[in-house]
Amino acid sequence: MYINNQDIEQIIYDVYDSLEKNNFKTLGRPDEKMWEKPLIGIADGDDPYFDFLKEHIGEFHWNPEEAFKLKYSENVSGQKLKVVSMVFPQTDITKQTQLKETKCPSREWIVTRGEWEPLMKEFSGKLVKRLEDMGVRSVSIDLQPEFSTAKSEKQGIASKWSHRHVAHLAGLGTFGLSDGLITEKGKAIRITSLIIEAPLTPTERSYTSHNEWCLYYKNGSCRACIKRCPANAISLEGHDKDICADYEDVFAEKYWPSDIDKRDYILGCGLCQVGIPCQNKKP
Repeated sequence: MYINNQDIEQIIYDVYDSLEKNNFKTLGRPDEKMWEKPLIGIADGDDPYFDFLKEHIGEFHWNPEEAFKLKYSENVSGQKLKVVSMVFPQTDITKQTQLKETKCPSREWIVTRGEWEPLMKEFSGKLVKRLEDMGVRSVSIDLQPEFSTAKSEKQGIASKWSHRHVAHLAGLGTFGLSDGLITEKGKAIRITSLIIEAPLTPTERSYTSHNEWCLYYKNGSCRACIKRCPANAISLEGHDKDICADYEDVFAEKYWPSDIDKRDYILGCGLCQVGIPCQNKKP
């Protein structure tokens, strides 16, 4: 079945509206959404940027052809594939609670990070099934069991597929001093990716450099994310991922809210994503 950009956008929004896990039931607020409607961008499956990622992250970083083959064993040319990037912004309520914190993320922020994976399993599963029922082949990166991290000689611990870099490629934002992606809805976001076999039109990028929307890189006027980091993991040289990860262990031990079960939550600090000029928009 032929689908165009408008079709895929409507399908994504329909799936978003159907989500059962997109709420704060854990905090006793089942009628309050955790994440806003996603921003959507599209990139070519054969864009040379994927070669750049292999060079600068590692050979282990998938290109769309490799990721597509994990599900469909046949070789499919990148020319026939498109990559759909979806950026989910945090809600204003969550950002306001996070803004008050200085040592540990807010209860809302902890829950949105800890329950992201189950939410994406629901979202991606419904999205892929909807497309498959239409006869359209697609691969959700977050549903692939092979999706994991690896050791990069240049970048340290890195993912086999960088949702952030793909979102940048798909016209959704540029990077800031803290490594976060600054989008039209700000930096307080999470991202997922879908590879699809469909003749979609790539999103036009409104920037020419990878850090164009960051005020510090633009004119040196902003260092707000440095001040927000309780672990000093951000400096004028950028973001130290090891210090950042170590501090997440500290807050989990010392500051974890007693009324939230850690379960199998993945931790995320995110204090540097609020209280900054790019909290809600590109500055």
